[in-house]
Amino acid sequence: MSDSLIARALSLWRKLSNSRRVAAVITLIYLLAAGAEAAGLRVRAMGLLEFFFSWALFIWFLWFVSWFRRRMLWSLRNRLLVAYVFIAVVPILLLLALASISAYILYAQLGSYVLSAEIHRTLEQMGTLAEAEAAFPGATVVAGRGAGPIPAHVPSAARMALNIPGLEIRQDEGSNLLPAAKDVADRRFEGLVQQGDKLWLRAVAVRGMGSEKHVVMVSAPVTPEFLDRLPLELGRIRCEIFQPEHADEKGKSPISFTVGPGSNKRVYVHDRGISSQRRELPPPAYWLDMEVTGFSNFEAVSQGSDSKPGEKIPVVAAFSARPSRLNRVLFASLGDLSSLPFVLLMVAGGLFLLIEAGALVTGAVLTRTMTRSVSELYSATQRVKAGDLSYRIRNVRNDQLGALAGSFNEMIVSVARAIEEQRQRERLESEIAIAREVQDQLFPRTVPRIPGLHLVASCRAARMVSGDYYDFITLGDAELAFIVADIAGKGISAALLMASLQASLRSQLLDEQRIGSTAEVIARLNRHLITTTPDDRFATLFFAIYNCHTRVLRYTNAGHLPPLYFSSAGVSRLDVGGTIVGMFHDCLFEQGVVTLEPGSLLAVYTDGLSEPENPYGEQFGRQRITEVIERNRGQRPEAILDALVAAVEQWASTPEQSDDMTILLASAIGSASEPSPGTSGPP
Repeated sequence: MSDSLIARALSLWRKLSNSRRVAAVITLIYLLAAGAEAAGLRVRAMGLLEFFFSWALFIWFLWFVSWFRRRMLWSLRNRLLVAYVFIAVVPILLLLALASISAYILYAQLGSYVLSAEIHRTLEQMGTLAEAEAAFPGATVVAGRGAGPIPAHVPSAARMALNIPGLEIRQDEGSNLLPAAKDVADRRFEGLVQQGDKLWLRAVAVRGMGSEKHVVMVSAPVTPEFLDRLPLELGRIRCEIFQPEHADEKGKSPISFTVGPGSNKRVYVHDRGISSQRRELPPPAYWLDMEVTGFSNFEAVSQGSDSKPGEKIPVVAAFSARPSRLNRVLFASLGDLSSLPFVLLMVAGGLFLLIEAGALVTGAVLTRTMTRSVSELYSATQRVKAGDLSYRIRNVRNDQLGALAGSFNEMIVSVARAIEEQRQRERLESEIAIAREVQDQLFPRTVPRIPGLHLVASCRAARMVSGDYYDFITLGDAELAFIVADIAGKGISAALLMASLQASLRSQLLDEQRIGSTAEVIARLNRHLITTTPDDRFATLFFAIYNCHTRVLRYTNAGHLPPLYFSSAGVSRLDVGGTIVGMFHDCLFEQGVVTLEPGSLLAVYTDGLSEPENPYGEQFGRQRITEVIERNRGQRPEAILDALVAAVEQWASTPEQSDDMTILLASAIGSASEPSPGTSGPP
């Protein structure tokens, strides 16, 4: 078991890149160091190890991303799911988060506005009351509930202030809160005042100047009772009171913050809080009517002994509310229709979510359809890869993926047909290769040596099996028969006719009593082919018998291209003979006779040499054959044969032959007793 684990670890180690190997070593060292520290041991340079470990974590993160892309995103289904998540789900979540944050900010600010507006409204009522008292000195109103009739000099805008719990009206106090402008006869102060650990709402008004100046201060403490009477749109309310930090209190308070820039900043610590007692958050009106917690920041003028005159101290009021109650304030101008905008907003949001849900379901269904089709195609390719060409995709849908599946099925049918055709072609090529081997045996392997005549021959097949034929047959000690034939057609059928022609010819020439003239041999060969081959099979041939003692060449040309005889008298054509063999009954053939003088040359060829065309459609022709031979007359027949083949290939400008090409050259040498260095080209 341990050996297997070690082998797996080594295999995994070899697969890691250099950077990951370094990351693995750093991770191992860091884990060992962390374990040692957890055991109570002190590890030096732990900070440096943590730095390198963070780098190792980054390398592992990159490796995980790469692995995730290779493994998890290999499947089209996973890719589409990830795409849908980033295209549809993530934007929806971001929109919902943005809407939630925006709604929270809106309602938190709206609640802060409601609380702040109520505080300022109360201070304005108290200020109006203070101005009324300052305008009518001596007519002091008794504060508090049940104080009796309200005097007529108290304006209606200030009468609500008389119901504030703990309201006090004091004469000739609060001058230190008034603005410092001395040229203003009527001055007024409205705001929060922090005195010790208490928080007050105070309004100060003054009338007159000098000895006629009359100052009135209206005060109300911020108490739980006061917080309970604030607007019903809000739930629980709590005011947090702060004090300037003393030197002996540093670090003692759990809540502290700094106010003011630069050298003017000062640290404040939490002193206490004032909470409402009877305020309760109403139940939600609907499922999205969630509790909203907000804050409102105020500034109170400090009148403590340890504060600077007129110093501002922060006061934070926290509250809870529900959107349904705050909507009444937001849409108060609509009256009974105040809930209509919110209902319309909710309906629009619901429709949006419904449409998105439908789009998500539609996307999931389409994804499932696509991935199922792709999965079926992948499974089909694996089956075909394994060699099962009979497999077909059954669930062909009426869409593009279904058309793709149908095309795949058609492709497999075509592939199976092509493979079968390839197999048949391979069998046919194998049979043709065998026929080629058999045909190679029909061609002479060497050219017989005969005194006074230098022979060379070559057959270049256009296909694997040639329809041209040449042969040499020795007749006694002094004569040599040779033949060049062009079988109609190409391929196997031409090769079979060539084999029949060779068999018939050799059977006649082996019987010396039946040889006679060349015309008689061709006539008998014609009758044999007519009776043994189909009507559409025929051949052209040039058959000759050469006597080395007399240098006489007897020949019969049966419809073949006339051979060219180059002598001192010029170029002549050997065209004596008759028509093609294997086509017509009772044909008459003639025998021609020519004496080969020393230095002369006989060229016998098939139409594969004369009929190749250049790109302009012009054939090579007999004239160019004559010119090539004339230019090379001083060379050996082998060189002349190579020159002819090269000239034809250059003329045709293509390595492929359109027809079989057979060339036989016979060069008469000086003495009839001189042996011929006969040779033949590769068939």
